[in-house]
Amino acid sequence: MDRRFRTFLSVPKTLGIAGMLAAIALVGIGPSTGAGPGANTHKSAPAETLVGGITAEEYAAQMADLHGWLKGEMPAGVLDRAVVVGLTDQERSDLGKRQESKEGPAVVGRTKPITEMVRFTAQDAALLSANPRQVGHGTIQATPDGGFVWAMALESSGAGALRVHIGGLKLPEDADLYFFSPEGQAFGPYSGKGPNGSGDFWTNTIIGSKGVVQLRYYGPNAAEDLKGVSFVVSEVGHIGPKFSKGLTPVTESFCSFNVPCIENATCHTGTPADPAKSAVALMQWIDGQFIYTCTGGLLNDTVSATQIPYFLTANHCLSTNTNAANLELYFQFTLGCGQTNCPAQTNPGGIQRLGATVKATGTGGDFTLLQLNQTPPAGSVFLGWTSAPVANTPNHPLWRISHPAWAPQAWSSDLVSTTAPTCGGWPRGQRIYSRTQNPGGTEGGSSGSPVVNASSQVVGQLSGACGTNVNNDCDHVNNATVDGAFAFYFASVQPFLDPAGCTPTAEVCTDGIDNDCDNLTDCADPNCSAHPACTGGCSPVGAPCINNSDCCGNKCKGPAGRKTCK
Repeated sequence: MDRRFRTFLSVPKTLGIAGMLAAIALVGIGPSTGAGPGANTHKSAPAETLVGGITAEEYAAQMADLHGWLKGEMPAGVLDRAVVVGLTDQERSDLGKRQESKEGPAVVGRTKPITEMVRFTAQDAALLSANPRQVGHGTIQATPDGGFVWAMALESSGAGALRVHIGGLKLPEDADLYFFSPEGQAFGPYSGKGPNGSGDFWTNTIIGSKGVVQLRYYGPNAAEDLKGVSFVVSEVGHIGPKFSKGLTPVTESFCSFNVPCIENATCHTGTPADPAKSAVALMQWIDGQFIYTCTGGLLNDTVSATQIPYFLTANHCLSTNTNAANLELYFQFTLGCGQTNCPAQTNPGGIQRLGATVKATGTGGDFTLLQLNQTPPAGSVFLGWTSAPVANTPNHPLWRISHPAWAPQAWSSDLVSTTAPTCGGWPRGQRIYSRTQNPGGTEGGSSGSPVVNASSQVVGQLSGACGTNVNNDCDHVNNATVDGAFAFYFASVQPFLDPAGCTPTAEVCTDGIDNDCDNLTDCADPNCSAHPACTGGCSPVGAPCINNSDCCGNKCKGPAGRKTCK
């Protein structure tokens, strides 16, 4: 790419302009090519607020309860015997260089292999007792219910946050795996073969340089089941702050690590971007040796009977199911207006959600449509959209909410430019060129953020910048902001966002979807009248419970307030 028009997106050297126009790779049932503006009758969908979901108060209370239970269960001495993992000087240097680069999505950390095998022998089973005993780099201890707990602490020197890669997970039905910090964050349970069913996954992220992997088997028959437990802690994800060598403003209007034109979204109200504040999330995922960040937002569909958590971001951010599986999202990450005491870049706030699948993606228009694995938090908004093209409408106003450099939500506004020079591989029409208005701006980490029109409808998502001074994120005269055009690739996402009709399948009574197309969902559907989840009878494995009698297997296990049927 010509450095006069350097961008956030690194264009593959093997593709010329013609190749870029044709290179739309799709996943799922979407069409195999993007559609140019005007190829379809213009479609649109309104915004819709999520029904249900966890509130911030419930999220905090559940995490506090889980953390208290896990610390109470943890054998003595675990934190004093942490496995210490450190980045070498070369690895730190490589991380710093990647963090400063404007090519590709922003980098926030890197991985470090450790390969800690966790399995137990017949001797471990025979020696199981109430006295803590070291097994490998962890500690095991019998529990009063006939089960056991095993825990291992991990520490990555200098890290601001950690994730852990679990491989080959094989747990008996009565066992759960957790990951938590000494300070207060706690995640899990990761049961069976993990959240994606493959036995291979990355945990949620905890803040701090030390975390604990903890296994809890509820018993009885602990000695027998102990021998059937196995997994590998194969990598630690080390997340560190950005070492900024770019603009160093004298004063800041937002976070100290942001360039000076970044505006706190909380200070801008009554604009078309307001609904996006409840839709946009900070993204963090792992690809190879590095940990990346971008922004994306929830999208509505035209089916009123269901609320499927579709999520739009950029193709150059994330485009494969391997990366989508470990995607972690931070919703409702904001900072009060007037505040500049931002959390560290390693400590994003908000409500964390884990995992997604790719429904459609393409380099033409630089888009990826995901479906989230977990329900967004209460109050989330599925943004409306329109397939009407705006790329060739001069001065068409646009607004955006994004997470630049892992900051809380930031606000910016733009006017479509039909005269801004275009970058090779990014033709106007496939992309929307605009001039950012002062105050406001974007920087690394903003990529993928949806941009909306005056009706708060999504018309595209951020690809990057094109101009002669792109090393200065606040030069809105010499640089244009470039978004992938929703109108261009609409045919690729239409099967999901605007399905022609419902294809009936057998009703699933616990997934929140109208599977049989009768406009009735789960227990409201007569087909579910005899299902245990709808009759008040016993509940299946994995369902929430309070007492053993609630469960068909007569086993209700886990921390108080978060017990599930086993």
